[in-house]
Amino acid sequence: MTGRLIFCLFAASLAMGSASAATQAPIGPDPAADAALADVGYMHLHPDVEYRQLGLQSYRRGHHAVALDHFRRAGYFGDKPAQGLVAEMYWKGEGVAADRALAYVWMDLAAERGYRDLVGLRERYWAALSAAERQRALEQGAALYRVYGDPTVKPRYARRLQRLRNQITGSHIGTDVGVLAGQRDASGSVALTGGLYADANWNAEQYWQRQDRLWKLKLGGTVNVGDVEAMNPEGAVLSPPAESAPEDRTEPKVPPRPR
Repeated sequence: MTGRLIFCLFAASLAMGSASAATQAPIGPDPAADAALADVGYMHLHPDVEYRQLGLQSYRRGHHAVALDHFRRAGYFGDKPAQGLVAEMYWKGEGVAADRALAYVWMDLAAERGYRDLVGLRERYWAALSAAERQRALEQGAALYRVYGDPTVKPRYARRLQRLRNQITGSHIGTDVGVLAGQRDASGSVALTGGLYADANWNAEQYWQRQDRLWKLKLGGTVNVGDVEAMNPEGAVLSPPAESAPEDRTEPKVPPRPR
């Protein structure tokens, strides 16, 4: 299963831009596939994308433990495919001791936004778990959700985007490499509106909308609750208890970069 998901992500990294353009999506192509934006630090400013890509590089080179750390870090910033890859690696014991209960929790996190392929994997996991593994997954789920679930991740990432946008506005990033677009007002000032400064790169709501559109193209669309029940009537969907407050804890350690 890991190979299939890895293949999907490698294909996505090469083809998402053209696929989105072909469908004339209003949100636009994937900026991670734009070499000019990469040159001015887009991925470094968006660590969900950066660490997923670094994890894929490490995985391809056989550095599974390092890849797992990269995927965890990408998952901390809300990257659902990376969370799915963490799950697959725990399931198979790649770079870490196999732990099927923990793998299920990670895949449940990955399926949080309803991407069809990830939901399907989650249901297959649940069906394969023993009763003891299911119980342990239920016991472990809340703690991970408080850190990696969308109720924590999305506000945290919105704050990060706003902070970084404020830091780079008015700097020299991108001004000499032709990736900025803008409109000049009557005073001669230029309002930065495109390229690195496009709203969808910095407005959290637009950013997540674009991520959803791009991943729906590659991960089979989305499913609803009825679809999940039809797949596996006895399946469990984890969520943190109502009284459990989100945890915006210290970021995971930064893994070494692939060589």
